[in-house]
Amino acid sequence: MSIIITYLNRNDLPELLKWAEDERTMLLWCGPVFDFPLTIEQLKSYFSETQKPGPCRLIFKAVDENGKIAGMCELGAISRRNCSASICRVFVDKASRGKGIADKLISFILEYGFTELELIRIELNVYTFNTPAINCYEKLGFKREGLKRKSTKFENEFWDGYVYAILKEEWDKRAV
Repeated sequence: MSIIITYLNRNDLPELLKWAEDERTMLLWCGPVFDFPLTIEQLKSYFSETQKPGPCRLIFKAVDENGKIAGMCELGAISRRNCSASICRVFVDKASRGKGIADKLISFILEYGFTELELIRIELNVYTFNTPAINCYEKLGFKREGLKRKSTKFENEFWDGYVYAILKEEWDKRAV
């Protein structure tokens, strides 16, 4: 699938509401940041952080050949002092899943973070049972650094999460 990656803008927010089809899906893809059901007010508040000078959050979208948003991903917790950030809210439209959208978005964000923002570390959290995401991250060179036990509650169960990270020098070696 051919895509173009660019910044998400305020006009894109209503499209994202459709993707949070149920609470489990929303939690799996976005973590415990939003309340279900997802609302435009929540998204506007979340998006407003990207509009500040030197934002600590940048949100990108993948647009397919038909001009439809196929996925989004955030580079958040940007610390210019520590030269680090976190990849989060990797969310792909149901119709576009399994087509490599997340891989392309994350590769773009890694290149952007390490080159444009001069970061040295980019990390992420992923639930231990999310095998497709884990495979994507490991393929891109992320290393598992730890386990967050019972980090998120969904209904009557608790989900464990892994912490993964990649350093600039690891990305540079991979890209050669």
